[in-house]
Amino acid sequence: MTEIKQKSSNQTLDRRHFLTASGGAAALGLAGARTPAMAQGKYAGQKVVFASWGGSYQDAQKVSFCDAFTKQTGATVVQDGPVDYAKLRVMIQGGAPSWDVVDVTVDFLYAANQDKLFDKIDTNIVDVNRVDKKYVNEFGVGDIVSSYNVSYNTTIFPTGKHPKSWADLFDLQRFPGRRSLRDRVSPMLEIALLADGVDVEHLYPLDVDRAFKKLDTIKKQAIWWTTNSQSQEFMIDGEAGLGVMINGRIFDAVQKGGKLGIEWNQNMQLVDYLVVPRGVKNPNLAMALINEMTMPEHQAKVADLMALAPTNPEAFKLINPSVLPWLSTTSANAKQGFLVNWDYWQDHYKPLAERWEAWKLS
Repeated sequence: MTEIKQKSSNQTLDRRHFLTASGGAAALGLAGARTPAMAQGKYAGQKVVFASWGGSYQDAQKVSFCDAFTKQTGATVVQDGPVDYAKLRVMIQGGAPSWDVVDVTVDFLYAANQDKLFDKIDTNIVDVNRVDKKYVNEFGVGDIVSSYNVSYNTTIFPTGKHPKSWADLFDLQRFPGRRSLRDRVSPMLEIALLADGVDVEHLYPLDVDRAFKKLDTIKKQAIWWTTNSQSQEFMIDGEAGLGVMINGRIFDAVQKGGKLGIEWNQNMQLVDYLVVPRGVKNPNLAMALINEMTMPEHQAKVADLMALAPTNPEAFKLINPSVLPWLSTTSANAKQGFLVNWDYWQDHYKPLAERWEAWKLS
């Protein structure tokens, strides 16, 4: 595993070559047929607002998804964010959401479905058959699969002597220093329980009291990040020597010269979904943008730029081979991790999110 990681981190991504190759593949018809809604110039002069998580991730989405949509339809895609769930709820409940398409995590998708916050995906516009069926929800379409991983600063913890599990993340004796942790109830409850010795097979339903007790042991050493850009900054700037990061953000930092390592043991796999808030002015335009985001050549570009796995299986044929070891859904990495149980979170997200906020203040 160490050998694969070192090899992949030392390879330079030839983006120009890939973009040329993928464009040629699309021209040959590998991208698949478009729906009638995607006819050239259909939405010329119209505007759609896309909200995502900012930083290099949203930059990759803009280049790969949104610019392609503008070229294809003539519509203007305005970028906004980072996504704030409280703000999104207020927008929708007020009846006038200013975000037309939003990138949300699957835990929020499931919780929001109970409150009927999103429009149903219009399958007359969005070709959901392109997407692996396990990433298709009645109210959202998955666009990327990522994972939470242990990350570490290689100048502090050289590869081979680095933290290799969530238990190591909590071990302040062997691995001293501050921790960069996600300010969200999931994945932190799962991580705490894994660190406390719970097997993945017995993780759900979560032993919440045990998880918070474990989190107490590391709370004073925690720096909480709320955006993925912050997670990069904390680690690269040396504010923390190890922590929780999304695999794509580690990849992005390494490509830019950051001295970060990634550990695949116990990685937590999750899916981001594209949704249309209830009450948007032009839902057809919003659905058309989502449809463009399911195209294989676009998802392959995001993978090449950010090492985030596609939800359209055809995209794997177009991904630069040097990126594959960084994807959470490749065989070797998937076997070392697990998919977060969203059925559990659908029923428990709200009360546990409230408890999380109270715990941080205690």
